[in-house]
Amino acid sequence: MKRILISAFACQPNRGSEYNINWNWAVGLAKLGYEVHCLTMGSNRPSIESVETPKNLHFQYVTAPLGLQVMHKFSEGSLYVHYIFWQWLAYRKGKKLHKKLKFEVVHHVGWGSIQLGSFLYKLDAPFIFGPAGGGQKAPEAFKEYFKQYWSSEVKRDKVTNLLTKYGPSCKKMIRSAQTVIACNPESLQFVKDIGAKNSHLSMDHGLQDDFYPENFVPRVPEPGTLKLLWVGRFMPRKAVLLTLDVMNRLKKYPAITLTIVGDGEMKDDIVQKIKDDGLEDTVKLTGMITYDEVKQYYAVSDVFFFNSLRDSCPTQLTESMAFGLPIVTLNLHGQGFVVNDETGIRCSAITPAQTITELEEAIVDLYHNPAKVTKMSQAAYDFARKQTWSARIRSIVEKHYPVQP
Repeated sequence: MKRILISAFACQPNRGSEYNINWNWAVGLAKLGYEVHCLTMGSNRPSIESVETPKNLHFQYVTAPLGLQVMHKFSEGSLYVHYIFWQWLAYRKGKKLHKKLKFEVVHHVGWGSIQLGSFLYKLDAPFIFGPAGGGQKAPEAFKEYFKQYWSSEVKRDKVTNLLTKYGPSCKKMIRSAQTVIACNPESLQFVKDIGAKNSHLSMDHGLQDDFYPENFVPRVPEPGTLKLLWVGRFMPRKAVLLTLDVMNRLKKYPAITLTIVGDGEMKDDIVQKIKDDGLEDTVKLTGMITYDEVKQYYAVSDVFFFNSLRDSCPTQLTESMAFGLPIVTLNLHGQGFVVNDETGIRCSAITPAQTITELEEAIVDLYHNPAKVTKMSQAAYDFARKQTWSARIRSIVEKHYPVQP
């Protein structure tokens, strides 16, 4: 059995985001037949040990000293410091394990951040990094939608630039890796500019085989209506305020409605804008709901409306397409990569005025052409049906691993 070492800082079952991505990588590689040793945070241990895992999957827990371990709770900057130090400890543990077990592949699967990199390239084994993002930046022309948070976005860009130039685990890692996999075109160009010798593009997520509806039927909007859906966290970069500007334009079509699922730091701004623009009749906020409830909204909506201004590779797009929802989005970052002309409508992100007009026209077009919704619905489902975790992992293994299971 071929032995591989993976790095998965945040890794837990039954949890979303990065935790879910890394968990699926660990379990998926083991199911392929590798002997998998997974470096992960010690704090993940209770959740991991609460479920049954494959016998050929071994978790190697790495914990930073207490003083550093709590740093990830204070701020984004202290989180980075903790993570980089954790990575160094993970490398040291990995080095000891490699001396004993002789891994045939070393793969950093998460965090999926190019700038924060990995030290595991130092091991004497083929090293693969990604899929990862980090090359995407929010367009400055849209800074009004960040409100008071734009300064944080500027600081983030400065920090990531510093990490790229001077970080201990970025440039040299990218140039030394056997393969670097980016999860959006901007990040692919970014690693090429740094000096990646072998870089590729792939989505960073997949869906479980049982995620899809049991009996799929393409969307057929009720005559004279169009039900839009937005799902996510109310972060500044998700640009819900931009979504609401489009809905303000669409007030003359009272049968075009939007359901917004989520919560977050922009909630007060969103609630206030709905009130100020008189959108109470066409926009509904659900607040934070369970994952099963989110799937119910996927099942009863017509179109997924999502216009994030900075996103590596949004999982919501693939999830909504699994239920046959066409996408109206921006031709930007991961959105422009995941969605194509058969599965949705991608609008420009050059100026707010132009973007709002294009998004409005896209939605009105679907409103007046229910047959187009139905055709895109089938294409969206067909696309999503191929995006399972098992297919994603097998594809990357077959294309980029030097040894097969």
